[in-house]
Amino acid sequence: MNVLKCLPIADEGRPRVTRATRNLRKTLDSVADNNETAAFDLMRAVEKLGDEVLRQRLLNTIHRLNQDAHELREARDSVEQVSVRLA
Repeated sequence: MNVLKCLPIADEGRPRVTRATRNLRKTLDSVADNNETAAFDLMRAVEKLGDEVLRQRLLNTIHRLNQDAHELREARDSVEQVSVRLA
């Protein structure tokens, strides 16, 4: 009778990633994607504006949204590294 052995992920040479870590990483990615989408939509709206003061304020907001998306992705990567060290 052939019996297959089920090995934990860590035994296969890959680090074990918990469900909570995966969910946190997916959430961080999702929020980063939403920030980038909002920044893109704002950029299209800014192109149609005539009010220079409002235009500058929105461009600053776009910059912050993109910067936040970048920082969220860095946080996602650091969550993975911490998770691997704890495993």
